[in-house]
Parts: sequence; structure tokens; C-alpha cells
Amino acid sequence: MPDFDQYSYMDMIVAKLPCKIPEEGWNRDVFRLQVHLIAANLAVKRGRRDWEKRTKLVFLSKCMPMVELFRCDDLVRQEGEGEYWWYYTPDMVKLEQKVSLPIGSCNLALPLWEKGVDKIYDVSKISPSKGNEKREAYATILHSSEAYVCGAIILAQTLLRTGTKRDLILLLDNSISESKRAALSRAGWKIRFIKRIRNPRAEKYSYNEYNYSKFRLWQLTDYDKIIFIDSDIIVLRNLDIVFNFPQMSATGNDGSIFNSGIMLIEPSNCTFNMLMRRRKDIISYNGGDQGFLNEVYVWWHRLPRRVNFLKNFWSNSSIEASVKNQLFGSDPPKLYSIHYLGLKPWLCYRDYDCNWDIPDQRVYASDVAHMRWWKLHDAMDESLQKFCGLSKKRKIELEWDRKNARKMRSHDEHWRINVTDPRRYI
Repeated sequence: MPDFDQYSYMDMIVAKLPCKIPEEGWNRDVFRLQVHLIAANLAVKRGRRDWEKRTKLVFLSKCMPMVELFRCDDLVRQEGEGEYWWYYTPDMVKLEQKVSLPIGSCNLALPLWEKGVDKIYDVSKISPSKGNEKREAYATILHSSEAYVCGAIILAQTLLRTGTKRDLILLLDNSISESKRAALSRAGWKIRFIKRIRNPRAEKYSYNEYNYSKFRLWQLTDYDKIIFIDSDIIVLRNLDIVFNFPQMSATGNDGSIFNSGIMLIEPSNCTFNMLMRRRKDIISYNGGDQGFLNEVYVWWHRLPRRVNFLKNFWSNSSIEASVKNQLFGSDPPKLYSIHYLGLKPWLCYRDYDCNWDIPDQRVYASDVAHMRWWKLHDAMDESLQKFCGLSKKRKIELEWDRKNARKMRSHDEHWRINVTDPRRYI
């Protein structure tokens, strides 16, 4: 960073942004990020503000400036051919918050823990406001099938158990039957209907054909901030503190990639339209919405792993017993959530994690996490539990997997367990 004290106050800040498009990885160029951060810091520290408390910035580049710092809502005008100029008047309170957070995704934006000891920090100093509860909400999405209805019911119940007063918003399409909609509503969700969005690069009838429906979250403009949570997650502790952080805030998945299972976003029709325009030219690294969003938001704010704890981080490890004692003993769990990757608990017998029965799924197998999910299932109203049943097809699949595990004499020997799950006979 330059020595900002050497600069006088400026009416307008102008920067020429590097752009290596169409070179592979052009949007992850570190120098590109550095120029953006210098311009943002100059605006915050040395920009004159008009009567609306905004500062003028102009960028010269054939690439669109980084939406992580300069929102499309703040774009006043753009012009040019080949090389464009982009004129912004950003919300300075929001921009000031972003430049106050760590640079790059290697550092935690949310230092909840210090040297392994729980410690809640006062984040109000870097937050634009304490937040109006009516303008913040938790949200999840169901579309194309009813396979995750049970998960969404449990998610709502676990959110309510944390004591949050925020709204719970469920986006769903017409693939969800009326009886299941009623159950989801009883579980705590406020239901909104959406038209699903097709992933233009997905195969027809594939699992990710309509996963770009997640972009509908940005159309929830009656809220300032949304914490999206996948419906294969259970929440163990109150997550309201995350509302203090800006878009995009998430936990790391691998290296510089974030996991979109829990993420803080800021709804905006402008952002939604931008995502829709770019869906045909951006190549998702995993073919889904997570890979797409990581190409758009390459600079993001890293939340601790405990906020979105992927099940395979600690399953199958030699320390699972000690983890079990730490997480599920007499003391409250230290995790904020558990993300159930692999086969979901409600699709297994309750006696054990059925990921054990499939060789390439064993990385996700953990009886400890499995038991934790079923404990929460049993704590909710019986009228909701019936929506976590097993279909006839699923029972056949489970028995087939057990049979194969028995043939292979799988070393974990879960195939020896006597199944007592009453859903087997219902």
C-alpha cells in the first residue's frame, strides 16, 4: 500500500486496471487485486465525499472491476469499445468495512477463536450497523425433487433451537407437493416460490441441471443480508454474528476456494442480472453453482472452519473418539454447524452411517456425526418426523449396498450390524 498520508484529499480517483482476459486465471491475478485495493483504500482514506457521502471513482479497463469491492449497484455509467471506462459512486460505509477486513482469503475475517479458546470478538466496530432483524434472514432452496425435504425440516428446527429471531426463508419450485410444503411451513420456513434456473453447461437430467437456481437468493431484495445454508446442514450454535460481515463471506473448501454451503450474501437485482448474463461464459470448475460463484467472487472473507464444518474433515480419523467426547459429551458442541457431505443421514438406516458400505463414499462416513443428526431428528415433533421416511426404492438400494459390503468383507464391518430402524418396515 502507498503512504496515504502523502496524498491530499481527492475529488475523483482514477485507476487503470490490469486485464489479462482471455488468459486462463485472469480474474485471479494478484496485481489486479492489488490495484483494486489501492483504489478502494484511497477512496476511503482520501476521497472527498459529496452530500450523499459518496466518493467518485473511475476505472479504465476492458475487464469489469471486481464486484467483490465495487458493486454493480454503485456503477453509474460505463462506456467504450474494446477498452471501457467505468464510473462508480460506491456506498462508502460498505467499502470502508471491506477494506478493514484481512486482505486475501488466507486470513480469517472472523477471529472467533484465539489459540484454541473460544472468544467472541466485538465485530460492531467493523460493521456498517448492528443490523435490523427484519432486514436479515436465513435461507435455503429446494427444487427439482423432494429428496432434501427432510433435511430442510431439520435445518429449520436446528436454526430455531439456536434462538435466532431472523426470518427463515425457503425458496422452492412446484416439484414440492402441498403436503410437504405444509410440513416445511410448520417446521418454521416462510415459503416463496421460484422458477428454477438451468445451468447451460449441465447435461440434461443431471444432478446439477438446475443448481443455478441458487442465484434466486439475490432477488430477496426485501432483505439487506442473507445467510444461505444448504439443507444437508444442521446448525448447533447461533450464527447471527455472521450477519455483521459483507458479501462474500464463507468458509474455505480447499486452498483459495470457498464452500457455498454457508455463505453471507447481499441481495441485489443488479447482482442477480449480472450473474444471469455471465452464466454462459463462466466455466464452473465443478460444473455447479459453487464453482461458478468462486469464479465471480475470487476475493472473499474467510470464516472459521467451525462455521461450516464439512463432515469429512474429521470422519474416518483416528481421533474420532476424542472428537466425539469433545463435541458431544457433557459440554455444548464447539461447532457452529455440521455439513453432511456424501449420502445423507435420512437416506441411511439410523443404526449406522451407510457411507461405510460404498468404497468411494467412505471418506464421508462418521457414525458420530450420523448419531448427532438422528438425535436432533428425535427431538422434533413426531408429525414432522414422518417426512424423513425411506422410499421403497431407497430401501432396495440400502440392502444392495450392504450385500456388496458383506461380499467384500469390508474391514469396518458395519455390514454386520443388525438393522433395527423401524422405517425399514414402514
